[in-house]
Amino acid sequence: MTRYYTRVCNFYYGAKSKNLVEKNKSLPLHGIKEISFDQIELITRKSKKIVFINQINKLSRSLKKKINSDLKKITSKKKSFCNLKFNLIPNLLGVLNLTPDSFSDGGKFNKKYKAIQHALNLFNSGANLIDIGGESTRPGSKTINEKLEWSRINKILKILSKKIPISLDTRKSKIMKKGIRLGVKLINDVSGLEYDPETINVLKLNNTPFVLQHQYKVV
Repeated sequence: MTRYYTRVCNFYYGAKSKNLVEKNKSLPLHGIKEISFDQIELITRKSKKIVFINQINKLSRSLKKKINSDLKKITSKKKSFCNLKFNLIPNLLGVLNLTPDSFSDGGKFNKKYKAIQHALNLFNSGANLIDIGGESTRPGSKTINEKLEWSRINKILKILSKKIPISLDTRKSKIMKKGIRLGVKLINDVSGLEYDPETINVLKLNNTPFVLQHQYKVV
């Protein structure tokens, strides 16, 4: 049997979305009536096909079963975790770069007092989660060793993880392990877990949620 992937598309927002959901003309994303969709894209390795949700029952029995299983996961309410509340639109992430060379604010908050105050200010201003990183991954930046990266974030993590929800921006499994021990609730790996082959094992062992990203290479 051909393997299909289901991607929802053609979104509606706000009052219009809520009205369509109540009329059964669109489906809510994660149980949020204010964000809904009325089309899906069926994707295989060789093709893509757009299907309206009211046309799903006309598909083959096996395909319909697969799609309805996917839609059940996509439309069901998500449990809150790491202080991210999925009934809110949107959640906000505050960023604390403890680096001298990040593209946005590298060097501004490297000192202990400034770093802590900045993170608390971001949280008190409405951020649900503060993402802390000790290595810049901007285009052209150089990789640093684990010892240097950990020295930049260690003391700050110890203090902030006891006060506010923290995610850790790192590509290295040993840094992840140390951060999780200090109370980090979420891992943010811009390499898509490809930089360090041990990262997936650390995340599995600690049952730690993570953000899977892909870092583009500049050549």
